[in-house]
Amino acid sequence: MKLYWSAPMASLAILILAYETDIPVELVEMDVDSRRMADGRHLSEINPKNCMPVLERDDGSIITETPVMLDWLAAQDPQRRFAAPAGSEEHLRISEWMVYFATEQHKLAALLFWDIDDSAKQAVRNRMAARFALPEISLEDSGFLVGDRFTIADIYLFIMARGCQHLIPGFDLGASFPRVHAFVERVVTRPAVIRALQDHAPRGAAH
Repeated sequence: MKLYWSAPMASLAILILAYETDIPVELVEMDVDSRRMADGRHLSEINPKNCMPVLERDDGSIITETPVMLDWLAAQDPQRRFAAPAGSEEHLRISEWMVYFATEQHKLAALLFWDIDDSAKQAVRNRMAARFALPEISLEDSGFLVGDRFTIADIYLFIMARGCQHLIPGFDLGASFPRVHAFVERVVTRPAVIRALQDHAPRGAAH
């Protein structure tokens, strides 16, 4: 299996889950601007959507969209319960969170790289930050979003929380959302997360 990635991208979430489940993955770095790999190939040759990350399975087929990739990876090792059986209440709640982060924060983040005026960008930043209010409440009981264990919903929250701290100048996660901040501090100590953060550092693909 190959993961086509670039930093900073949501590919970190995919890598974390691959390491959590001990699923072998080959990392193929792409330059975020040129969208080319070290061997000169363009991203569009792998993914017609021309966006990252992309997961290429051993049979050559690809999976795109972060929530879908996470759900598929979790299903490869159901015993570790990073997801839940389709149709179950837990699966429903995990799916809700996945769509929430994808639409309310992740998609908005792309706007910060567009050529729009500063006031529009600030409005985007404010909206992204405000969306941590709901997970802040949900983390109160068990420290996780769904049930009492670490799931793909938590992985998505982790990368969004880390990302927003870099994308929103002056955003103090600890002051605004202390439970989310404490959650991030816990997750960052997981061995799979430590390894993923190290391996997800830019190495320099083709330009």
